[in-house]
Amino acid sequence: KLFGTDLTAGAIGCALSHMLIWRDIVRRCAEDGVDPRAPFLVIEDDCQFCPEFSESLMLERLSHVPEDWQIVYLGGQDLLRRQHLYEVGKGVRRLYKGFRETTAYVINDAGAKACLEVSVPLHWQIDTHMNDESLREGLKPPKAGHQDHTMHPRGYFLWPGIVAQQREGFPTDVQKMEHD
Repeated sequence: KLFGTDLTAGAIGCALSHMLIWRDIVRRCAEDGVDPRAPFLVIEDDCQFCPEFSESLMLERLSHVPEDWQIVYLGGQDLLRRQHLYEVGKGVRRLYKGFRETTAYVINDAGAKACLEVSVPLHWQIDTHMNDESLREGLKPPKAGHQDHTMHPRGYFLWPGIVAQQREGFPTDVQKMEHD
């Protein structure tokens, strides 16, 4: 059993919701003249902002993210407890296969396209597809020379996060059991 891999009805619904958002971002950039570098903020219904959250705090934190970003998570879980190995700037970590959750993130056109590419066919929950390149073709041994950090989409996450998944009052329909 790998946590975060079961495709429950809730997990499929969550994946389809994100895919529709990404498709809309791609369409807006292609048809409506929206700058492909424009950031789009995606927030799930169970997102809880930190008490000191503000637009200025978010912009200050995002200012430390490298310019090659395609997706930046505003919070999430470090399941393998190795985020400290991927620090690239003040409060910014490189996305790697142990990171999970789609509670809130900023994404651009290139990130939306990359996320659509890596999510079909859907083998696992959507955040696993987005972050763990080693599982995208099903559960197989790692390829020789495989890196732990995610290259497609080019992603980062804020650590500590400025959002968290609200669990009280929001029982999961994505996981088979509640989690920490």
